[in-house]
Amino acid sequence: MISVVIVTHGQMGHELLRCAEGIVGKQASVWVLGLEPSQGPEAFQKKVEQAVKEMDTPAGVLLLVDMLGGTPCNVALRQCRDPRLHYDVVTGVNLPMLLTALSNRHYMPLEQLSQKLVDGASRNIVRPIQRLRESLKKEGA
Repeated sequence: MISVVIVTHGQMGHELLRCAEGIVGKQASVWVLGLEPSQGPEAFQKKVEQAVKEMDTPAGVLLLVDMLGGTPCNVALRQCRDPRLHYDVVTGVNLPMLLTALSNRHYMPLEQLSQKLVDGASRNIVRPIQRLRESLKKEGA
């Protein structure tokens, strides 16, 4: 099973996991790290390093981070310097992404799961009113 490490600003990751577990149940092999305003990048880097090393499995570690270019993402990307670790990073973590990761990590390889999360982004971030209006236009035509 792929381990999951959620790396975000503040308490966002804790809340995402709490919501996800309310839907799919309690999850094993998930670690949440939140960068607090009082923390420096170096201290946060050590926490991320520890989490990745402790969560490392033969199936790998999936790091879900909040935004590309932010400190949590930059710190997570520094882990790639260690060739002994098998992990991947996906940015833009949200509830649908986390649910997909938790539901598929038992039987998909890490790279395939990471790509599934990226491919699913456009299906989960939509303008539903626009879709409804387009649907109504098609019905009326």
